[in-house]
Amino acid sequence: MREIISIKNKYLKTFLFLFLLSFYMLYQYNKLEVNSFRMEFHEKITKLYDTVRKITPFYLNTTTVVLSKGTHERGDVSIMVDEDSQVKNLSCGISLLEEELTNYINDDYWSIAILEKLESNVNIGHFKPLHEVHEKLNSKEASNSSWIDRIVDNEKMSKSYQAFARCDLKLTEPYVEPLTGKNVRSIFYPIYENKQLRAMFILDMKASVFLNWLNDFNKKRYSFLNYGGDHALSLSSDFIEIPCTPVSNKLNLSINMVDLFVLSSGIALVITFLLFSINRSLYRFLSYCRLDHMTGLYRRDFYELKLNLTFGRAVIVIDIDEFKRINDQYGHQQGDVVIKEVCHRIKQHMRRDDMAIRWGGEEFIIVINHISNSELLKRSEAIRRSIYAEPIAEICVSVSVGATAGKNMSFKKAFKLADTALYQSKNSGRNRVTVLEDVI
Repeated sequence: MREIISIKNKYLKTFLFLFLLSFYMLYQYNKLEVNSFRMEFHEKITKLYDTVRKITPFYLNTTTVVLSKGTHERGDVSIMVDEDSQVKNLSCGISLLEEELTNYINDDYWSIAILEKLESNVNIGHFKPLHEVHEKLNSKEASNSSWIDRIVDNEKMSKSYQAFARCDLKLTEPYVEPLTGKNVRSIFYPIYENKQLRAMFILDMKASVFLNWLNDFNKKRYSFLNYGGDHALSLSSDFIEIPCTPVSNKLNLSINMVDLFVLSSGIALVITFLLFSINRSLYRFLSYCRLDHMTGLYRRDFYELKLNLTFGRAVIVIDIDEFKRINDQYGHQQGDVVIKEVCHRIKQHMRRDDMAIRWGGEEFIIVINHISNSELLKRSEAIRRSIYAEPIAEICVSVSVGATAGKNMSFKKAFKLADTALYQSKNSGRNRVTVLEDVI
């Protein structure tokens, strides 16, 4: 029982050590990944903004086409026109821009719009795709003012041209699009011609875009980062500054301690299980090498060389009396039963530090550390009596025993002396114990 508890404690300590080591290493790794994600985030949003800015040269240099009042479809782009007008041919550019933008925002893309305001105050809108909210732009419910003027006023954007403005576009806070109920963010980018505001580019994205950037990073880098507040059990680590967002321009980054705890526990559990399996397999292999499979005692060929190098050990030699007669009379199968039961009764008298070895077919030895002659005699007699006390498979079985304390001699010499004592027991009528002392 104590041995089982000791083994459990050993593996529990191993698990705790591996858990703490895994947790520390994963935590340090995630701290490094915070900086990596910050760099990746800024790279992505810079490329996103730069891609949006590509619309300006295309808008200024594209051709025009005459369109009548109403809604027109050119490719996949819908064009809404207030009155018959010359309209910029932007469909090809919008499709190319959409393709490039989706490299950065993937499925979080919602729509692209370019709103124009001609000098004649005619409103023109290019949409891909056209949503219901876009169709409401010129409805009776909407204001009669210019579409662009409404955006500039609502978003508090400057109408004047600023050549060296740090942020020439604006990323809105997340908001709920009223008609669809979608949670979106928009990028507004004004387009100037001769320093006059002529058009407004609008990119609508699902508000989950930044969360998906982080989720993709976590999958790719096997990290456990959160934005602050996403999880209750998170440890704040750093923040990311979002450029061109005038209000809440910071995203708090944290490390998800729950995921860290679960993964650390899993790693520690798997490694502990592997160590346990390896140790168990090794133990079975060693048991196979050193144990006699019939009796469960140690094998002579595994321990004899080691024992020959030892000194000062007591030796008990046990031999089953008239075993050949048992085999001849009752058969080898019954003989095996006798050997197994004799060994079972021998093991009942073993102590923790004793070593029992099957030395021959029906001969066994017990090697004992630090025992007196009187105690040696008691142990030997107890073994002899336990074997003779009850028949084995209805066969009356006895053993002869020879022993020596071996305090001042090598194992080889002690074994020879115990073997001599065994033969004295046999020559004296069997079923008895003889203990000899070194007379030198």
